Amino acid sequence: MITKLLRLLLLSFLSLLTLYILLLSFLSISIGVTNSDRPGFWMPILSGLLVLWLSIYIIRLIVHIVGQSKVKERYPSD
Repeated sequence: MITKLLRLLLLSFLSLLTLYILLLSFLSISIGVTNSDRPGFWMPILSGLLVLWLSIYIIRLIVHIVGQSKVKERYPSD
């Protein structure tokens, strides 16, 4: 029971963290695009893309945790 609760808390924390990172990424990219007439406009775009790449790996981690939990529920080790 505790492991299911911890898994649920971990998944909810990772989901909220991913949503926050995606918000920052899209905000950074939009700031870079709207200020394209200024020098150095590429820096927020580049950082937004790198943070977006990080969030893709967090999403993959969430999918992996959900997949592992389904396997454990299908084949219990008790």
